[in-house]
This record gives sequence, C-alpha cells and structure tokens, in this order.
Amino acid sequence: MDTQKIMIEGAMHMETELLLEVLADPQEQVVGQWRFVEGKYHDVNLVVAVTSIGMSNAAAATALGIERFRPTAVISQGTAGGHDPALKAYDIVLGRRSFDASSYRSAQEDLVDWRHMELMGSYAYDATMQSFIPQEVYYPGDEKLLAAAQKVAKNYKRGRVIAGCIASCNTWNRQKERLQFLHNQFSSSCEDMEVNSAAQICQQYGIPFLGIRILSNTEFRAEEFQPESAKVCQQFVLAVAEQYEKDRTKD
Repeated sequence: MDTQKIMIEGAMHMETELLLEVLADPQEQVVGQWRFVEGKYHDVNLVVAVTSIGMSNAAAATALGIERFRPTAVISQGTAGGHDPALKAYDIVLGRRSFDASSYRSAQEDLVDWRHMELMGSYAYDATMQSFIPQEVYYPGDEKLLAAAQKVAKNYKRGRVIAGCIASCNTWNRQKERLQFLHNQFSSSCEDMEVNSAAQICQQYGIPFLGIRILSNTEFRAEEFQPESAKVCQQFVLAVAEQYEKDRTKD
C-alpha cells in the first residue's frame, strides 16, 4: 500500500486554518506541545503540522513530525515580510535556498557597520564526524518540489511567484536600511521565522524540503499586514502538493 505523505507546516492558526478545513477524515495527534492532523486532500496524503512561531518551535515540530509520521516530503509555508524592494504583498517566494539571518559574526569595531557581517551558518549534525559542527550557510530547496511549485505558479493570479532566498530569524525587522542590506549582501527575498530551521532538520533526515512564503506586507511599500495572504498561500501550497504527487506517480 502506498503511504506516501507530505507534511505541510504552518506556524499560526491563520497559516493552517484552511489546510485543516479541507482534510478528509482528519486524525489529530498532539506530540509534546505540537499539534499534527493527518488526513487526505483529494488523492494526496497530508500531515498538517501546527509548529507555533519561531525557529526553535519549527525545528522541534519538524523533527517530531518526521519521527512520528515519516513524511516523504516537507513544505514549510506561511507569511513573510519583504526584503526585495521589487516585491509586494501577495507575491510568493519559493525557497530555492534559505539561511539563518541571526547566525552571524560581526567585525570588532565601535560603530555598527552591517557591511562587515559574516554569516556563520547552522550547527548541524555531521554523521561522518559524529558531532555537531558549523555547516551550510544556505540550505537548498528540493528541486522536484520546486519544479512542482513552478508549474503551479503559472496559474497564480494574485501576484508574482519567484524562486528566491528566504531569510529566517527570530526578529521582526522594520528598518528599511537593514532590509535592503540583507537583500543586497545575501540575496534575501523575504524574512520569516521558521523556514531555515525546518530546512536544517529535513536535510539531516534526508527528506525533500521546500519553503514557500507569501508576502503579507513590505516596508518598502508601506503596506499594512494582509491577513488574507495566509489563506491564499495555503491554497497555493495545496496545489503544489497535488502537482508534486502527480509528478511523483509519473516517475
């Protein structure tokens, strides 16, 4: 029997509400303090993980979800703020790669100068050395998941869909100068609080992963937070899951 499952993650109620509504025969489990709901969407077996906000929560929920449900792919989705001045609310960023924007080494100097920031990457487990060591600065998105998302993008009408870079950190940056710096220096398209942590855990387990983020607002356009964007993102991600499953069964 084919028990292939895709785990779709969202941090907040508004980022998982639609996913939970559309599941057929939902079966809920609480593991630790994290909620998981298993069910079916059309012909796709899904697990919806409500991770809660932040990088530690995302990492913990991802690891627990993998251990309990053994998904064959993981998608972290939700809202984000813009780093790329060319983007606006309802534009979607497919995470070709992601990085931890809070993991950096500054230069030894009296004045704050972001130009001298050096990204350090994550402390991840290395099986060959059997220890946790600094590893990748950037975690790549899975190419097959990305390809499925790009096919779905052709039908998206609410904005642009780009393959970009997601910066993750436990901060909410509103300083345009810093946002511009991160975009210029590290090619970040948007900022969230979960994707890179989930990507790290998936890489350690060897599970295909993709981060998908919709811009809820951007400081460069003085936009207010758009809560409806969370629902739009979930609709997009459900279509991605269907396309990924369709492509998988053809292989």
